[in-house]
Amino acid sequence: MIFIFFKNLFMDLYRQPLRTFLTLSGVVWGTFAIVILLAFGDGVSKSGKKSMHGMGEGIVIAWPGITTVSYKGIAKGKAIRLTADDALLLKQKVPGILRVSPEYLRSQRIRYNKEEYNNTIRGVNVDYQHMRNTIPRKGRFIDELDVRNRRRVCFLGNTIADNLFRDVDPIEKKVYVEGVPFLVVGVMVRKIQNSNYSGQRDEHCLFIPYTTFSALYGQKYVSNVIIQPLPGQSVPVIANIRDFLGNKIGFSSNDTDALFIWDFTEFEKSLDIFFLAFNIFLGMIGSFTLMVGGVGVASIMLVVVEERIREIGVKLAVGAKRKQILRQFFSEALMIILIGGLIGFAFAALVIGLIPVEKIEDYVGHPQINIMVGVVTILILLAVGAIAGLMPARKAASTNPIEALRSR
Repeated sequence: MIFIFFKNLFMDLYRQPLRTFLTLSGVVWGTFAIVILLAFGDGVSKSGKKSMHGMGEGIVIAWPGITTVSYKGIAKGKAIRLTADDALLLKQKVPGILRVSPEYLRSQRIRYNKEEYNNTIRGVNVDYQHMRNTIPRKGRFIDELDVRNRRRVCFLGNTIADNLFRDVDPIEKKVYVEGVPFLVVGVMVRKIQNSNYSGQRDEHCLFIPYTTFSALYGQKYVSNVIIQPLPGQSVPVIANIRDFLGNKIGFSSNDTDALFIWDFTEFEKSLDIFFLAFNIFLGMIGSFTLMVGGVGVASIMLVVVEERIREIGVKLAVGAKRKQILRQFFSEALMIILIGGLIGFAFAALVIGLIPVEKIEDYVGHPQINIMVGVVTILILLAVGAIAGLMPARKAASTNPIEALRSR
């Protein structure tokens, strides 16, 4: 029975090679478009999330601002300032906080031998490494002894390290920040980061202990505070931070301009929704392309029904049930869709395999055919195949056997 089915299918395809080629090319191109679009969409989504994680994971960043609401007799317009002690006190006084780091920022000239660049200096503590993913490629990050003893040590971003030292190993070498020597203790591993909340991206930055920064530049107030709440605790933690600092410094906890807080977790949720909608949009574009091929399959199957009308009439006359005729032609249409889909899928896999990923990874990520792309493509193929095969199959099943036998 299966042999007869495939024999009839390939005879139908063989009779009209041009028609078969045009029909299959529509399905092949539609499948190719779906796979390519979904693969690139998935790559862009993952790259976007990875770039965002270059700034940190599950962090909350607080910037002091200016009050816009009067508080306990204090008129609005008061400038809010936070010290490093205020920042570190949060971990003790606000429940649900895992890590905290004050952060100082300044743009300074950094020199090694004859190489000199104007880059961002960040004064931070030990917790900063885990919150901002400043992972060492060589050496280490700033430690507790560096902070406690106000050591003049630094951790370099990978790009500034490469620019300053070229082929020289930077560990245990000295760089000069506006003429002040700092011992290099580590270099950051390369990471994808498409932006930063202030200053240059981490790859261009030099990190020093916040205590050293404050003592060296006489800067009492921090630029911002980075907080990492426990998983799922960002909303209550933010409310408690506003309450605690509002009571301590003197501003209303409802005054969001006095203390601007950016919740990375909430932003990441919005990003997930955006990329989901983006991938659905790409899938819809590919689906419309495949539907054009589906129309071609429906057309060829309607012609096939006309060509095999006497065969259908004979089968009905000798006792074949209409649902068997329906199943036969529906299966043939679906099989044409799947054959074209398989060719298109293989072609797309070949193209994706030949793409020089290392040259485009920073822009569109790493496009690849994963389980999600495969499942979505198969489901769309089956849906289009069902739609394309239903009309000719119903026409074949509704054939009047007497009229069919009279036809030439």
